[in-house]
Amino acid sequence: MAAAEDADRALARVRELVAVGPRRPTGPAEAAAAAVAQRRLRGDGVRSELEPFRGPATFAWAQAIPSALALAGSTRRAGARDRALGLLAAALAAAEGDPRLQPLTRALGRGESANLVASVEPQAAARRTVCLVSHLDSSRSGWLFHPALAPHLRRVIAVATAALLVRSLALVLGGRPRALALCGRAASPMLLAGLGLLAERELRGVDVPGANDNASGVAVAAAVTAEIAAEPLASTRLVFLATGCEESGTVGMRSFLERHDTDGWLFLNLDGVGAPATLRYLPREGVGRVWPADPLLLAVADRLGRRRADLGLAPAERLVGLTYDATQVLARGGRALTVSAQDDTIPNYHTPADVPEKLDPGVLDRATDTVRELVRAIDAGEADRTPPG
Repeated sequence: MAAAEDADRALARVRELVAVGPRRPTGPAEAAAAAVAQRRLRGDGVRSELEPFRGPATFAWAQAIPSALALAGSTRRAGARDRALGLLAAALAAAEGDPRLQPLTRALGRGESANLVASVEPQAAARRTVCLVSHLDSSRSGWLFHPALAPHLRRVIAVATAALLVRSLALVLGGRPRALALCGRAASPMLLAGLGLLAERELRGVDVPGANDNASGVAVAAAVTAEIAAEPLASTRLVFLATGCEESGTVGMRSFLERHDTDGWLFLNLDGVGAPATLRYLPREGVGRVWPADPLLLAVADRLGRRRADLGLAPAERLVGLTYDATQVLARGGRALTVSAQDDTIPNYHTPADVPEKLDPGVLDRATDTVRELVRAIDAGEADRTPPG
């Protein structure tokens, strides 16, 4: 009965968020979703605040600019202009690939967004802080996320990145040696294909409902936060963080980390925890460069999966090749772990089919119970670098 009630409550919260419409980053529905989540928290007795920041509505243009610069140069003439274009393309691609830098994303971030933040103090003095992270916004569809292509998304990104680097190098070296110049020209169709996929997403894609990605994560995080507010943890401060602009470059998470001193915090990121798939924790995450999850949090999740077989919790067997809000933490040397329902791919990933009716109530229930258990283990000191006592 308790499990059924958990699933019903989580689904009700998901439907509330989906009802405001597709929550495009910096759009009015993203702001409306933050207001809905804030009202629900207030009804649960949890005070929260909105922390505004500026961000872009899409990741597409920040990803497209380096490729466009590389294509603008010529490996045949290979003059000073071409060398400069190659150098700029490579430098911008490398900087944009670092979650801490993102110069193009920052420059293009003119829209208004906000993070929703709440805090629940423990019964005694706080020995540690655990932050439940989820994101409010939803994505846009496109051929890039077609079910036939989605399982190979990491390979597609790797090929596009390699093509950009080869062409940039050919430009920087002035078209010499000849073999490198030929490789640079051969890379052009790959770059054009990548630009085509990005353009198709922006021109023909639609903003999706985002029930699983990520109304489900917000619903589970909010439910657990409400429970802990009614009965605070022993010695662990709980922070609820629902970010904006995750889908346009994890910008909300970057803004939060730059605004707050989170040294020593533990982050549990919930992203897509209601899909009909295996509930997993991710040992690694990232695109291009890959960051390992916090080893002590991994150990806690591993013990929980073995102790509570009914949760169906398992480590991800393959690197999905995506960036999450937790990636921003890990790139800074922080402590984080992502929980997500996925197998070879994420069901209905960034498609119009990501609606509440396609969620699995059993997975939602087990995700809620998993987060409860992980937070309890953290409160017991199981993830402390120096055990309590």
